[in-house]
Amino acid sequence: MATTKISKHISYKEGVRSDTATRNRIRNEPDEKQLAAMKELAKKVFEPLRTHFNEPIRINSFFRSVALNKRIGGSGTSQHCKGEAVDIDATNGITNKQLFDYIKDNLEFDQLIWEFGTTKNPDWVHVSYKTSKPNRNMVLKAVKGGNPVYQVITPGKVIEEEEETPREKKKSRKGVVAVKTKLNVRKKPSKEAKVVGQLKNSKKIKIISENNGWYQIKTSKYSGWVSNKYVKVK
Repeated sequence: MATTKISKHISYKEGVRSDTATRNRIRNEPDEKQLAAMKELAKKVFEPLRTHFNEPIRINSFFRSVALNKRIGGSGTSQHCKGEAVDIDATNGITNKQLFDYIKDNLEFDQLIWEFGTTKNPDWVHVSYKTSKPNRNMVLKAVKGGNPVYQVITPGKVIEEEEETPREKKKSRKGVVAVKTKLNVRKKPSKEAKVVGQLKNSKKIKIISENNGWYQIKTSKYSGWVSNKYVKVK
């Protein structure tokens, strides 16, 4: 299965990649049904989006096994576990807002989420697509510190026995920076993202959420993302 391509522009390796899974030796491989769902999502959403912008689109997180999803504190009803959801990030001058708007206005989807960020641009875009049930075209926005965190912008179609909207992530945890020099705090969960600050060794931090090997953190001075390799969780 490791040689199977999800689609023209998504390799199998990209579809199952997870630093958290690798680090914790968690098996993260879809079965035939989950793989089929991944391919359908790629065909109906990702590839049309990729063709329209004609630029690479980064896959932050696609398939998650139940064990991996639990480890990172994902929702118990996460569509990632079914191969029906993907988190994407724009590159080469394209913005995440442009990805979000194009999907919203031109493609069929089940849920489209503006993931945190600002009013001008989300940190990343979550989109899901169902093959077994009608898609709702539900649009949400994740707001840090919001009540609830996931706020419905467009309810979409009402489908019988529809899944719950994403549950709020686990309560924040405390951590301590463990580095020899200084730890970069980045605007997004990516090595290429802009550095917004640096933390010294032994600095106490508040962990808000986790995404594919990155902690979203908050201190008295900085708010952003850090690699979880350099944080000890209390």
